[in-house]
Amino acid sequence: MTETIKADFHTHTTYCDGKNSVSDMFEAAKAAGMEAIGFSGHSHTPFDESYCMSDEETKKYIDEINGLKRSNDSSTEVYLGLEKDRFSDVNDTSAFDYVIGSVHYVLKDGCYLPVDESPELFRSNIDKYYGGDIYAFCGDYFSLAASFAGDDDVSIIGHFDLVTKFNEGNALFDTDDKRYISAADGALKTLADAGKILEINTGAMSRGYRTEPYPSKEILKKWRSLNGKIIFSGDAHSAESLCFAFDVARKTALECGFESALVIRNGSFAKIPLKN
Repeated sequence: MTETIKADFHTHTTYCDGKNSVSDMFEAAKAAGMEAIGFSGHSHTPFDESYCMSDEETKKYIDEINGLKRSNDSSTEVYLGLEKDRFSDVNDTSAFDYVIGSVHYVLKDGCYLPVDESPELFRSNIDKYYGGDIYAFCGDYFSLAASFAGDDDVSIIGHFDLVTKFNEGNALFDTDDKRYISAADGALKTLADAGKILEINTGAMSRGYRTEPYPSKEILKKWRSLNGKIIFSGDAHSAESLCFAFDVARKTALECGFESALVIRNGSFAKIPLKN
């Protein structure tokens, strides 16, 4: 029997770069009849504190969500997660129920270059640090993504092809280029061998940057061929974007050959069928 997936484990609050408080997000999840909400605040990164939680905020975040878990008498389960940047200085993640591993920066010549801040900065940094070679940048990005295979605490890989955020309609580069495909395929194989879970992430859709989820259908089909596992993610930075376009995510998953997706249920990953 097919179930509607009404659970989102990639969400952000005012502890980092989200618009709503923990309480507001939880109340919205309950009002929407969600089965579960997982909070995944951005881990501290020492070179850019504009979007992430400070060490002190992280402690408060942990305390508030654990308090919410204890007081929760609703049918909406609550989970304490973390979105861990590749260059985060947070090493002990034992307090969290799960960890999402994401790459938001590429390190080049001692400089941390943001992947998803703006198309103008994206182009400028590639010109300045890569001599205009966008495929070299993508190669470094996917190498960093692949490195999460060695992190036992990371179970989910966030927005795998984030480098395409500003590339709707191949506006900046060709995703059919052999160098791009080789870099992405190598990372996929490494992550699949490590048993990681890939998000189908609708966050860029909710914010108007993309018309389809991350990752692309081409990548998802390859992930399916590797027997990779998926989880739906709204990457919600506001209450109204919880479970955003999960109908599209489900349709995309089915088109790419997936018969099920994962959720966290009763504290463990559980498989949910996508079709009758």
